[in-house]
This record gives sequence, C-alpha cells and structure tokens, in this order.
Amino acid sequence: MKPIRVRAGYVVATTLLASTLTTATQVPSAVAVEDRSAGAAAVRHWNAVAVTTLVTATTPIPEQPLHLAAVQRAVYDAVLATESHAHHPSLVAAVGSAAHTVLIAEFPAQAARLDQELATALVGAPEGRALATGLALGHAAAEAALQERAGDGRGGTVLPVPAQGPGVWRPTPPNLAGAVSWLGSVRPFVLSSAAQLRPAGPPALDSATWARDYNETRLLGSATSTTRTAAQTEVARFWADPPYVQNQRALRTYTQSSGMGARRTARLFALADTAAADALIACWDAKYHYSFWRPFSAIPLGATDNNPATPADASWVPLLPTPNHPEYPSAHSCGTTAFATVVAALAPGHRLDLTLDSTTTGTAHRFTSVRALIYEVANARVWGGIHWRFSTDAGSRIGRAVAALVLRKSHADDDD
Repeated sequence: MKPIRVRAGYVVATTLLASTLTTATQVPSAVAVEDRSAGAAAVRHWNAVAVTTLVTATTPIPEQPLHLAAVQRAVYDAVLATESHAHHPSLVAAVGSAAHTVLIAEFPAQAARLDQELATALVGAPEGRALATGLALGHAAAEAALQERAGDGRGGTVLPVPAQGPGVWRPTPPNLAGAVSWLGSVRPFVLSSAAQLRPAGPPALDSATWARDYNETRLLGSATSTTRTAAQTEVARFWADPPYVQNQRALRTYTQSSGMGARRTARLFALADTAAADALIACWDAKYHYSFWRPFSAIPLGATDNNPATPADASWVPLLPTPNHPEYPSAHSCGTTAFATVVAALAPGHRLDLTLDSTTTGTAHRFTSVRALIYEVANARVWGGIHWRFSTDAGSRIGRAVAALVLRKSHADDDD
C-alpha cells in the first residue's frame, strides 16, 4: 500500500472536514511538538470509532471487514505520508482526518457524531501548519482509498435462492434470501479475483467423509447434546461474539501492550483487515457457488441424502443461531484465520501472543500459536452446530492463502 495521487474530491467529506478544521483550530493547544506516542493511540482510537460506526449502522457482519480495511488502509497511508513530509505534520490530525473522511463517505448518517469525534481528538494537537498539514494529508490518503474502491461491487445484486433438494442450502427462517449474497462479486483488495482460491467443493452426500462430519456435528453441535462437554460449550459460545468487534478489540489491546509505534500499529491493522476482507470475499464466492446446506436443515432431512450412515433427527436444533448464508466454507474460519495469520507473521519472531475476550461468555482466551487459534475457531463452529468439519478446513485453507498473498504484496510494496 502506498499513497495514491488524489483525483476528484468527495464533496460531503470535504465540507465536513473544513468545518471540523475551523472548530479544531479554535481550540488552544498546550504543546508545540506532538508526542509521537500519541500517533499509535490515535490509530487505536479511530479503529474503535470505526467499529462503533459499523455497529451503530447495524452493518452485516460479513460486510464489516470491507469498511475496516478501507479505513485502516487510509490511516496507514496517512501515517506514511507524515513520515516523508518536511513540515512535521500532526500525526494525530492525519490519522483522525483519514479515518473520519472514509467513515463520513461510507456512513453519512453518522456525520454529526463523527465530526464531534474528530474535533475532540484534535484537542491538544499542535496548531497552525502542523495541524493543517496533518488534516490535509489524512484527507488525501482517505480520498485515495475511496477512489481505489470506487465501483468495487458493494451492495450489488441479491442472488436468488437455489431450488431446494438434498444438499442444497436454504435461508435461515424467517429469511427469504441470503445475507450479503453480493459479497462474492466484490473486487478484492489483493486477490486477482474472488474465485482465485475457490475450493474444490463439499464431499459427495454418499461419501464416508460426509457421513463422518455429519455425525460429528449432529452429536456435538446439538442444543441438547449429551456428548459435548462444558468446556466445549464454552468454546462454542466464546466465538459467538461478533468476530470483527472481538478481533479488533483484541488487536487494540495487543498493539498497546506491545508498545508499537504508529507505523507498526497502522500497518498491522491495515494488513490484518485487508486479509480478513479478501478472505470473506473469497469465502462468499465459494459459498454461493456451491450453496451447500447447513446442519439446521440437513440433519432433520438426513434420510434424503441416500447415505445410510446419516440418520435423520427431526427435532435437531443447533446450539448457536445459524447465520443466514450457505454453509461451505466456514466464514469464521476464512476471516479469522487470515486475520490471525497476518498478526502472527508480523509479531516479533513470528510468535503469536494474542488474547481475545468474549462478551458472550465473559471469559478470555490467550493464544501463543496461530495454529491453536485456528483450530479452536474451527471446533467452535462444529460444537456450535453451525458447520461441518470439512467446511472449517476449507475456510482455514482460504484464510492462510489470503494472508500469504497479503503479506507477500506488502513486502513487495516495501521493497519498491
């Protein structure tokens, strides 16, 4: 990622930024030189603002990484722009301006709140040229990020629900269509196409693999399972938190406790969220290509698959609510694997030490290897009754592959 030359501006964002600049420059500043540690804190603060914006807008979970990636890439480019500028621009202003501009453009209904966030964030920032230059650099980085994603396919055509039959996905009641079905048609950030990593597909319904994984979820993922342990239930519920609220919160804590500066913090958020976004795009391409059925509909209809090893259970319901999109592959495995793989790759010595907490369970889980984190997420989806094991495996492979491509592209950009 490198700053891109700005083309035509965004009128709404520009107008709001100008009004915020007027307000901010009227606030007296007690410091002449900005504390550089404030830059990393600003990156974390605006990530939290972005997450709050998504939650307030009730943005569908699979769509959230697209917005997070756009914000964090703009923030990272803004940080880079301040480093190469001769007049010591305010890093806090650049970061705030970049995030504010992207969020205003994508969530104009929250403009008043976002304006106030920026005005508050700039209290205590250097005045004069440093402030004005920082705001301008951040705004330019944001406009470049927005231009880069213009016409990327977001909010496209809703795909039709396929004709029903054995092995075929059906929407989660009371829904009549799939969630964000257009996501697989969005232009990726790094992948050459959404279908670049499309997996081979789920196993045949008459196969031993299907029977094995069907029965694992049937026995362990039921709401009334007598096989699942209390520890397994806690794991399933732990990962029922909204993934991109949960992992962004963890990454803010991680970057702060690690003492990362602004550049490393911004880069980590940008790459991890880019990987999650592309992983979800690839995942949705596969989901709606194969349209494979979820356990909530498959297990009551087990007798229809012509496999004698998959007994039907008409009363079966999953432990967790079933997401409203096709089953194969697992979205959590795609996105979280990509995210965690990037975090681990950029950690000192490539050793992950990441703690996540769950508002669902009130517990925290610490991971010292990316493999352990990926495996626990996969288990959680099976034990929660919303996925088959082969789908979590396929999702993890997509996530790893996307992360590798994002990291490779990042290193190539750094070498230019």
